Amino acid sequence: MNTKPTYKELENQIAELKKQIEVLRLNAIFQNEEKKKRADELIIANKELVFQNEEKKKREDELIIIKEKLEQNEAKLKIKNDELDNKVEHRTKELQIQIEEYEALNEEYKTTNEELIKAKDKAEESDQLKTEFINNMSHEIRTPMNGILGFSSILKKPNLSDAKKKHYINIIQNSGNQLMRIIDDILEISKLGTKQVKTIEKQICLNDLLLEHFSIFDIKAKENKTPLYLNKGLSDKESRIVTDETKLNKILSNLLENALKFTNTGFIEFGYQLKNSELEIYVKDTGIGIKPEKQDIIFERFSQEEKSLSRNVGGLGLGLSIAKENAELLGGKITLKSEKGKGSTFYVTIPYKPVNHKHGNDNSNTDKTETAKRQNKYTILIVEDEEVNYLYIDTLLEDFELNLRTLHAKHGKEAVEMCKKNSEIDFVLMDMKMPIMTGFEATKLIKEFRPDLPIVAQTAYSTREEKGQAISAGCDDFISKPISEETLNKIINKYLTESK
Repeated sequence: MNTKPTYKELENQIAELKKQIEVLRLNAIFQNEEKKKRADELIIANKELVFQNEEKKKREDELIIIKEKLEQNEAKLKIKNDELDNKVEHRTKELQIQIEEYEALNEEYKTTNEELIKAKDKAEESDQLKTEFINNMSHEIRTPMNGILGFSSILKKPNLSDAKKKHYINIIQNSGNQLMRIIDDILEISKLGTKQVKTIEKQICLNDLLLEHFSIFDIKAKENKTPLYLNKGLSDKESRIVTDETKLNKILSNLLENALKFTNTGFIEFGYQLKNSELEIYVKDTGIGIKPEKQDIIFERFSQEEKSLSRNVGGLGLGLSIAKENAELLGGKITLKSEKGKGSTFYVTIPYKPVNHKHGNDNSNTDKTETAKRQNKYTILIVEDEEVNYLYIDTLLEDFELNLRTLHAKHGKEAVEMCKKNSEIDFVLMDMKMPIMTGFEATKLIKEFRPDLPIVAQTAYSTREEKGQAISAGCDDFISKPISEETLNKIINKYLTESK
């Protein structure tokens, strides 16, 4: 079996060829020197021939013979040189091909080695992540267990006041809930890992589902002094869809928990919008943000962007992985836009499967009503910094006969900017007590460029002085909190239908 020569053997062969070439070169020099010598002898002989006519013929014959031999030798030397040149060229090409093959093999070995190193590093990183997860899980489980066992033993003490008992029981309940969430996450990621989880679809109202999450997480957000906002993209009727409610709940809960965990200043907003035949659900925060190089790995199991920060806020690093895998089970995907230090927005895209489809045999009177509504669509801007108040007003407006579309501004400055950019706004319901810019200031500015736009003040105070300030600022009317459905209906109709 032929084996390829080693690089050292090739070097030895090249050296041997060089020695042969050198010998041939020296032979050629020697032959040239001999030729010169012979030529000198011929000159001497020619001189002698002048004096020795008898020797002339003999010498000429000798010279002819010598010349013929020289020519023969030169011809042979030329042939040898040509053969040697061909051999050197051929061998050089062979060596070049072998060198290229060795270089290709070396590059292949190098690539393979790098891949092996990467695989080794990834395996070590995976082991490290699992080790950290187990250690973190131990810590996360022991923390609530410590609260449960510790305060349970304290409750055995006599002479505890009712207030202390109640406080300790609340701690035990909260610790139990925390432990239950940890167990649920572990069970959930274990079930997802089997790839045997099936979706169970049913009819739900997406707006109601989001309101339930808002009511739960708004309490936590208020504890953190972080405003929580909800943006509904469809009416209640349009938001009735077919999907797996349990999985959608897990996605929203994990994303909102994540946002609350890492947002200390600013706000959190969640909601959805319809894009073509898909629902794009989002959770936006102004928290710590995520580095670009970490934005892919945070959806992997046991991954957390910053270990030190995660230790401070707690968690197993499973939330985003659970959200991602449940989104995929719903036939969707989860994406992320984030900037370090400025916040993150998570987008969950799932198929839009509406319960209410339009059919050709709908009642003709209903068609006419719907057509009339579409022809008279009004846009109402609700300026309200308290999300609960906004949701209350938005819910009331959904039941009105008019075809209304609502927009939400969280403070006066935002309201002014929205009125400048959106000429379709037909009516403004303006809260007067707000941060950044009050309703009084906002009304004055809006009336400067849209004097005919109806603006109705809404406030918890209904004193004559308050009403006077609102009217002086440019408000067209005044409504007191708590706002009743009847009062709101009257004032909407007054400015949107009766004044037209």
